[in-house]
Amino acid sequence: MGESWLAVGDLTFHLTGDAARLTPADRPLARPFLVEPRHADIEIRARWAATPPAVSGRQLFAGGDAWQLHADGDARLFTFHAQPHDRTPYKWARFDAGFSAGVVEVSRSWFAEYGGDPETVDPMDYPLDEVLTIHALAQGRGVAIHACGLLDADGRAYVLAGQSGAGKSTLARWCAAVPGFTLLSDERLIIRTDRPTPTVFGTPWHGDALFVSPRSGPLAGILFLQQASAHAIVPLPASLAVARLLSCAFVPFHDAAAVSQSIAAIERAASAAACAELQFAKSADVVDLLPGVRRRATR
Repeated sequence: MGESWLAVGDLTFHLTGDAARLTPADRPLARPFLVEPRHADIEIRARWAATPPAVSGRQLFAGGDAWQLHADGDARLFTFHAQPHDRTPYKWARFDAGFSAGVVEVSRSWFAEYGGDPETVDPMDYPLDEVLTIHALAQGRGVAIHACGLLDADGRAYVLAGQSGAGKSTLARWCAAVPGFTLLSDERLIIRTDRPTPTVFGTPWHGDALFVSPRSGPLAGILFLQQASAHAIVPLPASLAVARLLSCAFVPFHDAAAVSQSIAAIERAASAAACAELQFAKSADVVDLLPGVRRRATR
């Protein structure tokens, strides 16, 4: 039996494996998020299983062909599929409605037939780690955002939000070359709003630029990326910033209470920071605008 602790966005997962092989894989970009034993927000037991569960409850959400979420009485059942239209899941996980405890089962027969004989199998590998975090955050803790994030030299955090193709990874590479900036992520951030000052955390879910960090900082500014013919910063009113941030947020829309909690988190984040649209041509000198944004955000 093995156990490990993983912390993402100040959410601590305690994973206990019934078999030595069921442990978090030593993924280089996930390694910074492994932590020493401490109080856990989410308790997880992992074990091998021979037969997938009978899925009879109402489907709550389908993440494409990769995963589905069903109601299972008062519990929630995730199923994960390796191939499109694969009817047999390779992994499934059942959690309580508050996502504070659960069991992950990995198909022994699937790995015997398709997975070869790996030294370890990571029960928490993507997308379970991310979707579980999203649902746990929506219990009043905060929200995950599709964004690049950075810390300035004073440790203040800036969220550069945008959908796929907005230029997050490109901008992250440019920012990484500027002394004093620390990249938190080029793809996914977590904003915790269940504390006196909203706080931004890096995540292990990176984009093309492969920037990840477990570091965090108080939220100081939110910029919405918009490609344009010239650089410009256009301040946004809070109401518009909330709508823009919601469009970049990962929200469990199947759960009305979770949606309400997520919107409240987004409103708190948008009201706590300076919000603007960063219009930029694809030129690295756009980074020269960012110190001005920082001064505007903190005065």
